[in-house]
Amino acid sequence: MLLLLLLLFCDTSQARQTCSWEVCNEWSHDKGVINVHLVPHTHDDLGWIKTVDQYYYGAKPELVPVGVQYIYNTVIDELQKHPDRRFSFAETGFLWRWYNGHSDFEKHKLQKLVKTGQIEMIGGGWVQNDEAACHYVDIVDQMTLGLKKLDQLFGECGRPKVAWQIDPFGHSKEQANLFAMMGFTSLFFARIHYLEKEARLNNKSLEFIWNTSEDLKTQILTGAFYQDNYGPPEGFCFDALCGDDPIMDDPEMEGFNLDEKIAAFVEHVRKQASFLRSSHVMLLMGSDFQYTNANTWYTNLDKLIRYVNGNTTHGVHVFYSTPSCYVKALTDSSTHLPTKSDDFFPYASSNRSYWTGYFTSRPTFKGMIREASSLLQLCKQLDALADLGPADDADVETMARASALAQHHDAVTGTAKENVTRDYERRLAVATKEGEVVINDYLKKIYPKGTSKPPRHFICPLLNETICNVIKDEPTFAVTVFNSNAKQYSGFVTVPYYSKQAMVMNPKGERVAVQLMKTFQVSSMDTAARAPYELVIPVQIAPLGYATYIVDNSTSVRTTTPHPSTLTPTEQPVTIQNEEISLTFDANGLVSTLTEKATNVTHTFRQEFFYYLGVMNGSQPSGAYVFRPEGKPIPIEKAQLEVVKGPLVEEVRQTFSSWVAQIVRLRKNAKHIEFDWIIGPIPKEEADPITKEVVTRYITDIKNQDVFFTDANGRQMMRRQKNYNPSFKYVDTEPVAGNYYPVTNRVFLKDDNKQLTILTDRSQGASSVDGGLELMLHRRCFADDHWGVEEALDEPGDGSGLVVRGTHYVLFGDTKTAAAIHRPLAVEIFHRPQPTFASVKNATTYSQLYTMEVVLFSIVVQIEVPCRQRSGADVYTRMIAERRLMPV
Repeated sequence: MLLLLLLLFCDTSQARQTCSWEVCNEWSHDKGVINVHLVPHTHDDLGWIKTVDQYYYGAKPELVPVGVQYIYNTVIDELQKHPDRRFSFAETGFLWRWYNGHSDFEKHKLQKLVKTGQIEMIGGGWVQNDEAACHYVDIVDQMTLGLKKLDQLFGECGRPKVAWQIDPFGHSKEQANLFAMMGFTSLFFARIHYLEKEARLNNKSLEFIWNTSEDLKTQILTGAFYQDNYGPPEGFCFDALCGDDPIMDDPEMEGFNLDEKIAAFVEHVRKQASFLRSSHVMLLMGSDFQYTNANTWYTNLDKLIRYVNGNTTHGVHVFYSTPSCYVKALTDSSTHLPTKSDDFFPYASSNRSYWTGYFTSRPTFKGMIREASSLLQLCKQLDALADLGPADDADVETMARASALAQHHDAVTGTAKENVTRDYERRLAVATKEGEVVINDYLKKIYPKGTSKPPRHFICPLLNETICNVIKDEPTFAVTVFNSNAKQYSGFVTVPYYSKQAMVMNPKGERVAVQLMKTFQVSSMDTAARAPYELVIPVQIAPLGYATYIVDNSTSVRTTTPHPSTLTPTEQPVTIQNEEISLTFDANGLVSTLTEKATNVTHTFRQEFFYYLGVMNGSQPSGAYVFRPEGKPIPIEKAQLEVVKGPLVEEVRQTFSSWVAQIVRLRKNAKHIEFDWIIGPIPKEEADPITKEVVTRYITDIKNQDVFFTDANGRQMMRRQKNYNPSFKYVDTEPVAGNYYPVTNRVFLKDDNKQLTILTDRSQGASSVDGGLELMLHRRCFADDHWGVEEALDEPGDGSGLVVRGTHYVLFGDTKTAAAIHRPLAVEIFHRPQPTFASVKNATTYSQLYTMEVVLFSIVVQIEVPCRQRSGADVYTRMIAERRLMPV
């Protein structure tokens, strides 16, 4: 065994690497011959019907009888039998797990197959991320994690050339732009709008050049698959999961079918080739979790190649290939390809199946992902800049893996089963605890001024529920606020508070004017654990720095406690204001006008809640993937109001019902309005419950002519127009769902003078109504939409249904200056300040012993540093992205 291992190691370490794109099997250059690239592959979701662990090991076979570890085992064995055989692997998350779980002998077999070109790595990310709900920083992070592992394992041959997004439900321009900037030569996917698919088949434009950025002039060769999936031609799936007959080539057998199989194969090839512009055809031989027994595949594919090539009258030449070899052949053929400059949203698989529900599905999970990502950025910075060492490197990697896994196209989308989603959430919760460890290790290293060990700092994960138990019984505590943004944060931190008095000292030991107010009592959040008060603290945090504020409730000096006054809206006009904006509420308790104080101009401005009833029956209900409303939305009318006015915050607290509430908030000096909404549990009827999908609308007097703009993964802005698509003739079959688009962090509409911009704290779906915007907040579906998850989107929450709380940041102002405000605000929201809490025995002693304020980095405002991390012992890697996005 040792001799075999040494021979194998010498073979792979000393021989020159010949990557897959350098050793393509030969194709025919004869005129009239169709070259068929057979691409064996497997698509392995890191969670969907089963958890990522269950999929890898093959557990829960009653759900899906597959195990990814066996796919690697059998593919490796089969490839060793013949050097012409090829295979393409995509998801690094599973590959890394297999690699770490096997012997050196097995590892070297895999390395040899990669370094001799029989195995090609495609895509290369930790997962195949979704393209609608992922922030670009998260895309870069998950790609970096996967590509770094491939580089460590395989070197040059492990660096994919082909981007492989075959399963996401629509495709974003920014995702393609990122691939182009990463150096990928091409991009392939399966799912595009059925009308665009028809148009591309008709004009032979399934393959095209995608112009991915008007500013950067980037482009990438892109291919949409001929079939509406990423599997083999009908009748040629040779997997245990399929029901197709194998090729039976013994003429003495009763089931002999060779002639029939070859004829059907050639017919398919000719038909597919008729829709392409070159003489090359790529056939995908594999699909979801296939090749658990690779021998059945390669036995039949070998026969297919031998018998088709054995009869030259077919005019078809078949061979094993890889995506990069197909691209090489396509490029060498000098085929002229058309171009495209828009994107592939929304995706519709049929006239009634618009996949726009997943833009919002599982909103609390989407919010949790965004929070985990922000914490990850902070911890990468702390780990790198303080050189914390291997233990904290491992903690950061645990966080990175959890965040990367959550970007999977069945995770962040909200389209996995409930128990699988809980597994994702569990991993993110563990990541948060690891982040807490990194923060404490960082503070131990740079916090003390001498030898004193700092107290332990805690992250309170339930701040949005006004809960922080670690400070509940503390008379004095420290709030250390970290800023992972490359720009100074000047704003506020709101802390759950358990006393009627407070004094707060800033890092310089100066007393800070704060605002103490009663917690908004919402029936859906009625729990004894909630703090009775909230303490609003004004903070200033340097770029990539932190500052510590000491809170003391044992002092006899008492702050003012403004008790909210309960109002019936008809009693008197209700107005709140700050230095920039004044808002008025009407007799129904709804926002009615907005006044810009700089110009003293008052505008119509209305915000309301509605809910759609979802289609429940028939072939296409509304569900986790698909949004299909039935009729017009139902308004949620009239609100009971509470008004809070203090030196830092003025807010109106609206209670619409037991399951809809909101705080409309104006902070001191802020140019934006906060709409802090609380939705749920959405009612469920005891008998025959009806799907309900909750939206909010912001209505203005802006004349936008049905045009609005949504961001692409938090970067460039995409122009949208209702009932129109630039790539095909639009047919209005679903007037609401067909006009929904993904929003990662902002959406706006404008005319020549004014612009309304809505920034979100998580990904959501959005559309336009006359002069306004509609965003979906929450969904509770009581029917499965028949796209594979086989489970209704009925999130249990605490047992009675899910309650979700989130925030919209609303800007209204001059069109010319809007971008200068909403772009940095979007970055600030992503890099949300991270507070930690620690017990303090004596405030004076604490400030003497510990560094209260640190500036980690100073960077000019024109650039953003979303990612700075350690790699190895002393090597720092950094991605710097221009804050200036695409012109709009």
